[in-house]
Amino acid sequence: MPCPNSARKRSKTMAFRVSPEEYERITNLAKLSGMDKQDFIMAKLMDHEIVVRPSTRVYKALKDTMSEIYQQLLRIRAGGELSASAEQSIELLSKFFAGLAPTEDAVAEVDAENEDIWNMERW
Repeated sequence: MPCPNSARKRSKTMAFRVSPEEYERITNLAKLSGMDKQDFIMAKLMDHEIVVRPSTRVYKALKDTMSEIYQQLLRIRAGGELSASAEQSIELLSKFFAGLAPTEDAVAEVDAENEDIWNMERW
């Protein structure tokens, strides 16, 4: 009796090694996209556009990532350093949230506040 996988379209297996940091980043990106790792990696390798579809999985991944970033920011406030993975997560999430922003040329309140602070006169 033939193996049930013999009729599968994807009958070849590929494996590769990554560092723990790379593994964490790929896993987080896949979670945030709402795709499983295999589909995410295939889409990136084939240079396909990744469209994030809202779902409870994506919401949970965003919530968990934001919670981790919040903990890192609290640690920084207490005098610690920002980890490289947290910095990458902040950059990635800022791109996601920038894509969610309204298309108008409205300046975000926090951006206006930052601009005011940078333009303050020094004594």
